Amino acid sequence: MKKIILALTISVAGLTSAKAQTVDIIPKAGISITTQSASALQGEKSTAGFTGGIAFDIHAGKSGFSFQPEINYVSKGTKLKNVSKAYNFNYLELPFLAKYSFNMFYVDAGPSIAMQLGGKDKFTQLYGSKPRNIDFGVQMGAGLALPVGTGKFILDGRYSLGLTDQSKGAGTVKNRGVYATIGYAIPL
Repeated sequence: MKKIILALTISVAGLTSAKAQTVDIIPKAGISITTQSASALQGEKSTAGFTGGIAFDIHAGKSGFSFQPEINYVSKGTKLKNVSKAYNFNYLELPFLAKYSFNMFYVDAGPSIAMQLGGKDKFTQLYGSKPRNIDFGVQMGAGLALPVGTGKFILDGRYSLGLTDQSKGAGTVKNRGVYATIGYAIPL
């Protein structure tokens, strides 16, 4: 994971030095509404958590296309139908999004990789197996970028689809979620 973060940092630093490109740094925070699709359980319900992080919107000229790598903390989890307790698991998530902007609106999509930070004992208690540490997935979303001051106020909505079976035991467990964040794009 350290190598991925280092590679991301180096690529952002390299891209910002090119004259044809501009970069916005976007601190953001919001809510994650997630569930885990589990083949061995019935009646999973969504649970709410916190998400926050930083994005680097790297524009390629004036075409409207940009590349947006991010580093985010995301609380993912599930709640069972007959149990009032929510099971939340914390992840460090790195989405790599292709983005197209038109006027104040944009759409984005791309792959993501997430590393579970904690909650392994809770996962084992809930599913009866140890969790995988890494979750590969895809994300897609849309948003609004409103010019305010020297930057832009960002309203972002996104769907996250986990592709990796999180359970090392019987049955499959996959993360699903919707994120809603607000942020501010600061041009560099």
